[in-house]
Amino acid sequence: MAADCGASPPAPSSPAAPGKTRATPGANAHLHRFWPAYTLAASPAPFARPLMPESPLPPPTTAPPQASASLFGWQRNSLTFAVVLALLLGLLLPTTVVLLYDSHKTRATAMEDLRRDLARATEVMALSLAEPVWQVSPDLADPMVKAQMDDPRFVSVQVVEPASSAPFLSQQRTDETADDDLVLSQTRPIQRDGREIARLTVSMSAAPLLEAKWAEVWRTVWRSGLTLTLSLVLMLWVLQRYVLRPMTELTGAAEALAAGRLEQPLRVGGADEIARVGVAMERMRQALLSAFEALRQHNINLEETVTQRTAELTASNAELSEALQTLQKAQRELVESEKLASLGRLVAGVAHELNTPLGNALTVVSALDDRYRQLEAMLDGAAQLRRSTLEELARDTRRGQDILQRNVQKAADLVRDFKQVAIDQTADLRRDFDLGKVVEDVLVMVEPSFKHTPFVIDTDLCRGLSMNSYPGALGQVLTNLLMNALLHGFEGRAQGQVRVHCARLSDTEAELSVIDDGRGMDEAVRRRIFDPFFTTKLGTGGSGLGMHIVHSIVTNVLGGQIEVKSSPGQGTQMLMRLPLVAPLRAGGEASAASY
Repeated sequence: MAADCGASPPAPSSPAAPGKTRATPGANAHLHRFWPAYTLAASPAPFARPLMPESPLPPPTTAPPQASASLFGWQRNSLTFAVVLALLLGLLLPTTVVLLYDSHKTRATAMEDLRRDLARATEVMALSLAEPVWQVSPDLADPMVKAQMDDPRFVSVQVVEPASSAPFLSQQRTDETADDDLVLSQTRPIQRDGREIARLTVSMSAAPLLEAKWAEVWRTVWRSGLTLTLSLVLMLWVLQRYVLRPMTELTGAAEALAAGRLEQPLRVGGADEIARVGVAMERMRQALLSAFEALRQHNINLEETVTQRTAELTASNAELSEALQTLQKAQRELVESEKLASLGRLVAGVAHELNTPLGNALTVVSALDDRYRQLEAMLDGAAQLRRSTLEELARDTRRGQDILQRNVQKAADLVRDFKQVAIDQTADLRRDFDLGKVVEDVLVMVEPSFKHTPFVIDTDLCRGLSMNSYPGALGQVLTNLLMNALLHGFEGRAQGQVRVHCARLSDTEAELSVIDDGRGMDEAVRRRIFDPFFTTKLGTGGSGLGMHIVHSIVTNVLGGQIEVKSSPGQGTQMLMRLPLVAPLRAGGEASAASY
C-alpha cells in the first residue's frame, strides 16, 4: 500500500463500521495549538525612550535656521516626530516580523497536518467503501462520501473499478476554486478478501484552515492597531503637556538670552527636570547680568591702563628698534670681518706656497750666475778655457733652465688660481663654471693649512659638471667647511682625513659634500651649529659666524640646502644639495656682505 506526495505511513487504526466515518482532527484544534504563541509574540513591546534631537540656537548675528522637512505636519527634527517614530518602529516592526514568521510556520504546519489527516481519511474510507463497491451499490456508498465532503477541506473523492472506464463513484466540490499549492491527493486500493476491487482517490486542501487562521490574525492586527493609535494619542497628550510646552518656554527664554535681552526674567512652573533647567537658566541670566556690569566697570579701567601701557610700549619699541639696528650693524661688520679673515688666511696660504717655487728659482739663478762668472774669467784669460768645462757649463745651464721654468710656472699657476678665487670672493659675480674645477682651485688655496698637519684631503670630483651660480660664494662655503673640520673636527686627533665629493643628482641639482672622520659632535651642538655667534671655541678666537655664513650662503645665495649628520666619535658629514642654475638674487649682484 503506497501513499502519494511523500506522505508518511498511516498510523494504525481500527477499521470503521460501514456507513460511519471516523472523526478527523478539526481545524479549530489546530488553530488553538498555534494561536497562543502568536498572541505572546505580537504583544506590544515596552516603549523605547525617545532620543531628544539636538537643536542648538544659532548665534544672534547669523540668519535663523531654515525649517526642516515635515511629515504629516510634524518637523523631522521635533521631539513629537521622534516619539511617534519610536512607537511605530517599536511596535510595527516586531509585529510584522512575528506575522511573517507565523504565516510561514502556520502554512508548513497546516500542510503537515493535512498530509497526516489525508492518510487517515483515505485509509478509513477505503475500509468503509469495500462492502458497497463489492455489492456494486453506489447508493450505499454515496452517504459515506457525502459525510466526508461536509468537511470543507475535502476537494474531491473518486472510486474507480479496474474493469470499468467510468468511475464507480465521484464527488467534487465545485463551489470554490482551491489553490493547487494547498491541495494534496492520495490514492489507495479498496480490497475485499485480499483482492483489489477498486481504487480510491481523495484530494484535500489546507485553504479553509489557513483562511480561518488569517481571519484571526487580521482581527489581532486590528486590535493592535487600535491599541497603538490610542497609545500614541495618550502619549502625545502627555508629551505636549509635560514636555513640549515647557521646552517651548525654555527655547524662547534661551533665544532671548542669546539675543542679549537679559532683562527678561525666566519663569517655568513645576518641579520636574525641565523646571530645574529653567531655574538654572534664570541663575545663569542673573550671573550674566552681574558679569556684564563688572565687565563695564573693568572696561573703564582698562582703557586708562591701555593708554598708559601703549605709551610705555612705544618708548620700549623705539629703544628695541635702535638696539636691533645696532646689533644688525655689528653682525654685518662681524660677517665682513669673517670674510676678510677667510681671505687673509687664503693670502697667507698662497704666500707660503709661493715661497717654495720662488726660493728654488732664486737658488737656480744664483748658481747660474756663479757659473757664468767662471766663464767670463776663462774668456778674459784668467783661466784656461777647456772644451769639457764649456760642455759642463752648457749642461748646468740647461738643467737650471728646466728647474727655473718649472718653479716659475708653478708660481704663476698659484698666482692665477689665487687671482681667480680672490676675484670670485670679492666681486661675487655670477658666471658659468665647472664645479670640479672650482673645488680644485679652492683646495689649492686651503692645502697649505693642512700641509704641516697629519690630516689629509681626499677628493672625488665629477668632471664636466657645469653650473651657473656664484663661484666666490661657493668657494667661501668650502673654505669655511674645511677650516672648521681642521680646527674643530680633528682637535685632539693624531691623524684624520677629509673627503670632498661632488656629483650630479639630477638634471637640475648637484651634491657637494665634505666628510671628515674626526671626533663628531653631540645632538645639542648639531642642532645649534648654524646659529649666529654659537661656537665651542668661545674665548679662544672663535667668532661663531663661520657656519652661520655657510648656511646663509647655501640657502640664500646658492639656493640650495645643507644638512649635517654627526654623532660623537663618528665624524661629521656636511651634505649640500645645490641647483645647477642658482636663483636670481633680488637687487642684482649684491656684495657678499649681504649674506
